[in-house]
Amino acid sequence: MAASISEAVYPENELRKYHIDVPQSTSMSESTSRIVKIVKRKKKVQDVTTPVPSQSIECHISESSWTLKNWYRHIYWHNFLVVVLVPLLGLSLCIITQPELIRQTFYFALFDYAVTALSINIIYHRYWCHHSFETNNDHLIQLLTIIASGGGITSARNWCAAHRAHHRHCDITDRDPHNIRRGFFFSHIGWMIIIFNPRVSEAIKAGKLDKFSNSEMVQWQAENYLSLFVSFGLIIPCVMCGWLFNDYLGGLVYAGFFKVFVLQQCSFCINSVGHLVGTRPFNSTKSSRNNLFLNIVSLGEGNQNFHQEYPMDYRNGYKWYSWDPTKWSLRLMQTFGLVFSLRKASQSSIYKSLVQERQRLLDNTRSELNWGIPIDKLPVFTPEQLNELSRDSNGHYYVVVSGIIHDVTPFAKDHPGGLALIKAARGKDATTAFNGAVYQHSNAARNLLATMRIGALGGSEKLYWKQERMENKAVPLDNDSGGQRIVRSGSQATTSNSVIGGTADAA
Repeated sequence: MAASISEAVYPENELRKYHIDVPQSTSMSESTSRIVKIVKRKKKVQDVTTPVPSQSIECHISESSWTLKNWYRHIYWHNFLVVVLVPLLGLSLCIITQPELIRQTFYFALFDYAVTALSINIIYHRYWCHHSFETNNDHLIQLLTIIASGGGITSARNWCAAHRAHHRHCDITDRDPHNIRRGFFFSHIGWMIIIFNPRVSEAIKAGKLDKFSNSEMVQWQAENYLSLFVSFGLIIPCVMCGWLFNDYLGGLVYAGFFKVFVLQQCSFCINSVGHLVGTRPFNSTKSSRNNLFLNIVSLGEGNQNFHQEYPMDYRNGYKWYSWDPTKWSLRLMQTFGLVFSLRKASQSSIYKSLVQERQRLLDNTRSELNWGIPIDKLPVFTPEQLNELSRDSNGHYYVVVSGIIHDVTPFAKDHPGGLALIKAARGKDATTAFNGAVYQHSNAARNLLATMRIGALGGSEKLYWKQERMENKAVPLDNDSGGQRIVRSGSQATTSNSVIGGTADAA
């Protein structure tokens, strides 16, 4: 009776779910009340310990589609103000007021642009980001930091963190902040005004954890960047032009807003154009390029292919005549004792990269040419088979050179020595005649002969194996003509096919 009552209150399958056995007691009410208490207690424990899965997991805004309701959440408004609104304001002001560009204001704007760009290149890029030189002059650091703040390309802390992340992950992972694989607009300006993907944010955050020299100055500039930008990027050029040339409006428009706009675009072009247009003499597997025009307008930052290979080099090109005003400025500072320990890559290391890249291009070109059937792929004929082939030639001319059988029929009538020589060598070994007894044939003749191979002659393995090692056109050579081992780009002992990640020094 007790079991039947308990099953009426809690069905049998419910009791089994809670692992409860129905007690066989004599009292119905006592049995039922015990079961009810146990089940309630079990349910309470389950409700507390078992989390209820959420119905929906909200994804990061960068991974969601743009809509009319959320578009404003995709924008990084602080950067949007400096990078987009300020240049637009300057352009609008120029159109509305149409100030006359006097010669003195133009020269001052050009001077201000050059000084600001050089300050950014020196203090942001080559000092704080890549440690290309050393200095103990705190006044120089402070001066360059203040001037660089007028460029409107964010603080040194943010810029260096993003640039280090770019070096670590360029062409490898999607953690590259201005990944060129996402298109020109994104790598040019979009990455600055759109909220970062969490993976990119992590990479940039890791860059901020790296050691900064004069970290107090880096922190001070980051905390006061907006006021520094407005003061030294806009107000001071306006005041200087007004005081010197009585041209306040021209100073604000041309030496202020327009200067900031041009400097920003040149800096952004390094991330976009610098990975799309130009030459790649050091490493063609990377997207970074050397761009002469970009190198001129950025005052020495356009040789990105060189820079990606040698980021700690204080130069941006190994030749003495490479256009690099930033390099020349650092040398001048070194002369006056303001900086020291200018770092540069060894000439031997640079030449190695150049040779390896040229070798890569040669290998690619060589692989596209017809070098004839590889010797190790040729069928082997016995001397008897060769004699039989020659007897039943049906107008074909078979000639043996260096143990390899060639069908020279297509070239027989065009042979400069005449058809008679070809007929005389039919079915015979013409190695001696080919190599100088009759005529020392040219490289072109040997390459042409290689395309006519049909087989190898058994018993002369030493001859054609030697020939195979001399040619080896189908596969990359192991050694050069001097016997030295050829180390190709990507074939070093330290190279791994699996990419684990970058290091701080890679920046």
